[in-house]
Amino acid sequence: MSRSEWVIDRAEALGRNGMVAAKHELAAEVGVAVLEDGGNAVDAAVATAFAVGVVEPFMSGIGGGGLMLVFLAERNETVAIDFGMCAPLAARPDLYELLPGQSATRFGWRAVKDNANVHGPLAIAVPGTVAGLATAAQRYGTRPLAELLQPAIRLAREGFPVSWHTSLEIAQDAALLARYPSTRAIFTREGLPLPVFTDLQPTILRQPDLARSLEAIARGGPDAFYRGELGKTLVEGLRSLGAILSEQDFEAYTVRIGPPLWGTYRGLHIATAPAPSGGPTLLESLNLMACFDLASWGQNNERTLHVLIEAFRQAFVDRFTYLADPAFVPVPVEALTDPAYAQEHATEIGERARPVITPGIPERLGVERVFARSLPNYGSGATTHICVVDHWGNAVSLTQTLLSAWGSRVVAPDTGILMNNGMFWFDPEPGHANSIEPGKRPLSNMTPTLVFAEKELFLVLGAMGGRRIINAIAQIVSNVIDHGLGIQAAITAPRIDCSVQPTAVSARLDPSVVAQLRKRGHELQVVREDFADSPFASPVGILRDREGVLHGGANPYYPAMAIGLD
Repeated sequence: MSRSEWVIDRAEALGRNGMVAAKHELAAEVGVAVLEDGGNAVDAAVATAFAVGVVEPFMSGIGGGGLMLVFLAERNETVAIDFGMCAPLAARPDLYELLPGQSATRFGWRAVKDNANVHGPLAIAVPGTVAGLATAAQRYGTRPLAELLQPAIRLAREGFPVSWHTSLEIAQDAALLARYPSTRAIFTREGLPLPVFTDLQPTILRQPDLARSLEAIARGGPDAFYRGELGKTLVEGLRSLGAILSEQDFEAYTVRIGPPLWGTYRGLHIATAPAPSGGPTLLESLNLMACFDLASWGQNNERTLHVLIEAFRQAFVDRFTYLADPAFVPVPVEALTDPAYAQEHATEIGERARPVITPGIPERLGVERVFARSLPNYGSGATTHICVVDHWGNAVSLTQTLLSAWGSRVVAPDTGILMNNGMFWFDPEPGHANSIEPGKRPLSNMTPTLVFAEKELFLVLGAMGGRRIINAIAQIVSNVIDHGLGIQAAITAPRIDCSVQPTAVSARLDPSVVAQLRKRGHELQVVREDFADSPFASPVGILRDREGVLHGGANPYYPAMAIGLD
């Protein structure tokens, strides 16, 4: 029997004088225009980030938060900028009324009455995107913030054509979007998804209130958002709906700037985001993988995938036991990311799947207080990622998010700003490392990553896709370093994901490999990838080769884009 095969892939983008890879073509074009005009990688990333929040509103925006790594070539310095969302000062561990059993949502937390931590005003955390992007531009950019905001303002005011993807995203969440009047008015047509075409003409999505909010930030900088009239309007509107945000929350918000989390893989240096992010889990995964000769076994070989599954499962067990905001909880990041710790656990990986994987021993990790372990389920996410390299060699890896698709589904009245549901990242049950505390940042999945070979920038990576981001980045790193794949091939290659139970494996993998993994005792779910449902993370990346040529890649199942400058 022979079947026709639908082959979906992308060609790599090439560039010598800069590159932008983003999850929306219009946003990538904004970033490239900044590079062409002489801006540096930070300028391009900031402009792209503001723009993508307009044209991809379901994934990110100024009502959310994010993480950014910046590599400054001339100074040979890498910095991490954490502008993640945080709990309002009025939040408490028992903020939500818990119900018996597990939530039907994909995070696997305890069930919460009315899903109040998932959507609606009580799901909203204090946003950090405006502060983070403004801080990056001021410290490391070369262009005024007001200038970098202009493309986003134009796209919000004049609008842009509704794509099939935007219409699909609206359709998938139409019932909840229609529940909140300010959201329904912008993103639906009387409660129905916006059509791609209206009377044979493209439907244009305009967001005039958002344009005015962005203009206020352009005039007054981040103070307009956190201390000015815009912030006051936003807080008052949200509180009228039942949110617990206050003006004090906005005034107290701070961006965390410091060194990234460093590790190595096969002699290459890995910089990723510090806790509370996916960075520690990525490094623990890579350390475990480094204990095995994956290159000699082959890419997506049955033996290779067995080791990856065992490594990823161990890293996630440790993640849900120990990781949280280190400003509030003692987190053993150094111990969890120590190669010696990985070597100890690597000896436990045999020829068969371990029936039970236990977290690291507290005494070994130097932890005195042990919290109850959070449920190790998974979560899809609404996130976007931007990679930029400029012709000076500076680079940015930037992930920003609303958390779930459409965040809280609440647009702050009279502002056009779609707000996050960042409280959903917290474990709603008290007594866990990642439980709610006032001002605390939740454990996030964002994993912006830079890889350096012999002190030279080699890879710029990141993805959207909730907890699935972490395993995706680890596999792309391995695909390039262990198996010699180019960036597009490394992104396109079929993957597995162990943030789910059972382990998800791509239907594109060799069926005989899947059968052998099952014989080893692995519980697997074979999943198909398509444009409507992505069971894996959606990455973008840039590879810089030995000649300095930039190669850009993007997930073929998502309308992303990499654009290179000649």
